[in-house]
Amino acid sequence: MNRELRQLLRTGPFEVALDAAIEASGLTLERLRSRLAEGGVTISRTAISYWRTGRSRPERAESLAALSRLEQVLGLPAASLVALLGGRRPRGGTSGRSPGTLSRRALWPSCGSLLAGLGTVPDGELEFLGISDSLSIDENTGERRQRTRLVLRAAAERVDRHVVCHEVDDPAYPAPELVGVAHARVGRVRGDATNRALVAEFLFDRPLGRGEHTVIEYEVRLPTRQPLDHYYRRFPRPVGLYTATLRFSGPPPGRLRRYDRPGLRGPEKYIEDLWLGVAGTTSLVASTVRPGTIGVRWES
Repeated sequence: MNRELRQLLRTGPFEVALDAAIEASGLTLERLRSRLAEGGVTISRTAISYWRTGRSRPERAESLAALSRLEQVLGLPAASLVALLGGRRPRGGTSGRSPGTLSRRALWPSCGSLLAGLGTVPDGELEFLGISDSLSIDENTGERRQRTRLVLRAAAERVDRHVVCHEVDDPAYPAPELVGVAHARVGRVRGDATNRALVAEFLFDRPLGRGEHTVIEYEVRLPTRQPLDHYYRRFPRPVGLYTATLRFSGPPPGRLRRYDRPGLRGPEKYIEDLWLGVAGTTSLVASTVRPGTIGVRWES
């Protein structure tokens, strides 16, 4: 996969990334249609052409299934194109989500099958007052660990749980592993090596009434020695305060930069350079976070 295509799969937009992937594959639309048919997926050349030009987008269940198969035929990471779609375009009526929010299933596409049947708290029943991430990257031992602290407030009655989703970008590495939780009980935990995804359910000590608060802290172990040159968090809804601390052990990286990405698509917007201290740590603080992505990139 060339560098340009890899970048487009991170930033979108969907139609540009799909077009670049088709060009890189060297396959004609007829050959793509034929390869999809061999896998039991029926789709016309016209539909693929419309997708790659932005004239239409896959939205229905059968179209999304075809897109997932198309990712395999094109040799792309699972859900890499699906992630660029965002939520379904409105056709009248309401989506069931609060205004100004994004779908969890769209933000974490690889977790969709793992979320099925969990009975997760509906979007909007929990407000995020604060999120803190601490990422430790040890190049000496190869360990990568992420600790997270969530400050939550119930926006409905009898809210009794929260579900988190984690994905690994590189399909060559396994899913993250939950290694600890505080101030809550661990419910169901599901991992999918094929989709490199983890879903974990945290049960509160008691159901929360509207306006009541709780705090959850947990830790996940990322794949050992997974090459990393960036870190990001996706926000399905507004957050009052987000902080991230990165600690590097071993050879320090070079330039570190914070970027934001509004929504699910579009290019990364450079925000600021981050300073790396003598202890190998850096941090960022963002207040009044809107739905989208906040991340850090670094160079060796």
